[in-house]
Amino acid sequence: MKRLARMFAGLVAGPIGGPAAGLVTTLGLLVGCGRDAPRPGPAISEPYRSDIENLCDVIIRSGADQLAPGERALTTASWLAANLKTQDARDYMVAIQPLVGEPKANALDAEARRVGLARCALAAEWRTTVQ
Repeated sequence: MKRLARMFAGLVAGPIGGPAAGLVTTLGLLVGCGRDAPRPGPAISEPYRSDIENLCDVIIRSGADQLAPGERALTTASWLAANLKTQDARDYMVAIQPLVGEPKANALDAEARRVGLARCALAAEWRTTVQ
């Protein structure tokens, strides 16, 4: 602990200009170094992550991949209603519902990445079909 205190005191004192110059230099370095560092967002619960994974893979998990693209909506909606566990996931679906095509796919891809998924099949599907 004393060693750490001496190191910090040395940073505060600085080599030139006394204690104030050292403090300004130290604060400048701390602010400058932290400026571009990613800021952690809110913690992501495992149930929410699982729900986003289910949303991304809904076409296969619901069995809708066996149907024609134009006939999948009811099957996927029913499956999601029965299988999404968190209100946050339901709220997310409501939030992106007004979006169409590429913006909707981009929003879902971004959320999938945010929760740690490498890809999102539903977003890819939305890019290839007109909604």
